[in-house]
Amino acid sequence: MERLHRRPSTATVIATVALVFAMAGVAPAASRLINGKNIKKGTVTGVQIKDHSVKKVDLAADALVAGPRGATGAPGPRGNDGAPGSDGQDGAPGTPGAPGTPGTPGQDGTNGQGPAYFQTFADFAVPANGTAATFGGTTNLALGPYVLTGVGSVTAAADATVTCHFKIGVSTSPDVTVFVAGGTSATLALTWARMVPSSVDLVCSRDNAATVKGFVMTAVQATSLTQVS
Repeated sequence: MERLHRRPSTATVIATVALVFAMAGVAPAASRLINGKNIKKGTVTGVQIKDHSVKKVDLAADALVAGPRGATGAPGPRGNDGAPGSDGQDGAPGTPGAPGTPGTPGQDGTNGQGPAYFQTFADFAVPANGTAATFGGTTNLALGPYVLTGVGSVTAAADATVTCHFKIGVSTSPDVTVFVAGGTSATLALTWARMVPSSVDLVCSRDNAATVKGFVMTAVQATSLTQVS
């Protein structure tokens, strides 16, 4: 079978070339000629604009109108507790408060011990009847109640009896009698509690010669003296 080949006519060739050149020049011409000035106001509507193609930046500031306020949403869940904050600086000291009212005076305390005295006497012979020694004769005792004591040793060559007592003014302590065998010694000890104005005398008597050695008298002032039976 024989294939038929037909040669296009001259007019057909010219028309085809013209169409190709015409189509190639459409795009450049459109980019050069079509712009905002060529579009009539009001001719472009939402139908010609592609959905979601216009952005906020493409619109004028006064083109966006806020809609009505929406309903308040439900509160969100509570967040985690934050870390404790650092300690703040110390505040300035406050002004001192007003002094309080004075308290009531306390009770008086008990009296303490007063002065105490002592005196050591040189050996002395016991008088037949009279003052053998004076305590506080040089340095007087302060006026007050005292507990008086006197202790010494009595010696005698022959048997002797010695009797002594303290004397303050006209008041005397009880007599203390000591018997001393010849050539021996005996202890003489006296004690008395009394108000002493200044000094105390030791008054003694004896039947035979006797000597008192190492005699010491003491006086300790007391807060009070109470005689008991």
